[in-house]
Amino acid sequence: MKPTELERFLTDRLDEITAEVVGEIATRVPAYTHLRAGAVLDLVRAAVAGYLGARDRAAVLDSFRDLGASEARAGHEIHHFERAVRTGARVVVRRTASAAARIYPPTTEYVTVMETAFTAEGEIVEAAVDGHCRAMRPDMDRRLRTLLTEN
Repeated sequence: MKPTELERFLTDRLDEITAEVVGEIATRVPAYTHLRAGAVLDLVRAAVAGYLGARDRAAVLDSFRDLGASEARAGHEIHHFERAVRTGARVVVRRTASAAARIYPPTTEYVTVMETAFTAEGEIVEAAVDGHCRAMRPDMDRRLRTLLTEN
C-alpha cells in the first residue's frame, strides 16, 4: 500500500508528536511522569498508522493490548493507565486533524480520515484497557480463591 500524503506528513513528525504525547501525559497523569519518548515512539507510530488505516488494525490493537498487560504486570493502576492512554490518543487525533485539515481542507477525504481516527482512538483505548484487565484477572482469581478457602 502506497503511503498517503497525510501519512508521510505525520510520519515525518513522529518525534515531535511523541514528545507532545509524553509531555501531555506527564502533565495530566502524574503517575506517568516517568515516560520517555523513546519508549513511546513505537506506540505513537502504531497509533498514527491505525488512525490512518495504513496498518493492519488487528496488529495495532494487539500492540495496545500487550501494553495494557505489561502495565498491569508492572503494577500500574488501571485508572491512571487508561487516562494516560486516552490523553496520548487525543494528542494523536488532534495532530491528525490538524494535518488532515491542512492537506484535505474540508472535503470528504478529511471527513473520512477523521471518522477513521476517532474510531481507532476508541478501539485503541479499549484494547489497552482490555489487555490490562486480562492480565489482572489471574491475580484477582487467586485472591478470590484464597479468600474463599480461608473462611
